[in-house]
Amino acid sequence: MTTKPAVQLCVAGLVYFEVFVPAIGLPAAGEEIFVNDIRLGLGGALNTASVASALGLSVRLAHPNGNGLSDIAIAQKISRLGISTLNWASRADPAISLVFSGVDDRAFVSAADITALADCNTLPSATWIHVPGLLEARYLAKPLAVAKAKGARISVSGSWAPDELAALSSLHGQPWDLLILNAKEAQLAVGDARKAPDLLLGAASNVVVTDGANGAFAYLNGRHVSCSGVPVMARDFTGAGDAFCAGLLNYLIRHPLGDNALAYACAVASRLLTQAGGVVENPAVLAGLEMK
Repeated sequence: MTTKPAVQLCVAGLVYFEVFVPAIGLPAAGEEIFVNDIRLGLGGALNTASVASALGLSVRLAHPNGNGLSDIAIAQKISRLGISTLNWASRADPAISLVFSGVDDRAFVSAADITALADCNTLPSATWIHVPGLLEARYLAKPLAVAKAKGARISVSGSWAPDELAALSSLHGQPWDLLILNAKEAQLAVGDARKAPDLLLGAASNVVVTDGANGAFAYLNGRHVSCSGVPVMARDFTGAGDAFCAGLLNYLIRHPLGDNALAYACAVASRLLTQAGGVVENPAVLAGLEMK
């Protein structure tokens, strides 16, 4: 008798406390500049988990936490969102990012206790497990392999980790079921982003490349597919890639062999561009999205 997974999606990784740095010059030594506002937010694995939950999936968030000030804020936010968690110990404040917003993208300065992920002994029973970062996937390799052997499907997205990206083309045996990169990451990985869906099939049986406003292209469910982007007046680029992952997984969970997974994922990501931050607190942001 097959045991039904406890949740449809487990998202495993670090949850970041984010400080959005105002676009001004630095003060001189001994001086202080006051601004109207310094925005704070949460991100990392919580982005994908919150979008997936808002889309109606049953979700569990697996992440390390300590006893620092950011850990308290993160725990309160997750509780308010109603997302169940699996936690293990880390140092206090294990993941903090300074976010610098540009014209069409962001840059980060981050401090993260990535090695705390190696202390994860087991992951929840789930239909899919998603890891939002290649480095995170390396530290979670053992519990991911165990989960896959028990029937879970494994999804990993890129993140800017040059050494991990460069090593992707040497992977074999398809340790993952789905690999999602943006065009810049795919370019670094194989030299030509358009060839990534074919050249990275040693890493995963399905490879997706997102290309911002241009949409996405992939080798998915045994064939090459693509979609155009969804025009939108962007307010904030934070979390759009994570939202794409959540949308894609939502589609694949509900329609495993569906033909419009990329278009749906792009539509979900476009909705995130209209709000500030990557965590969805109001599911109405994603209302009216249809799976065709």
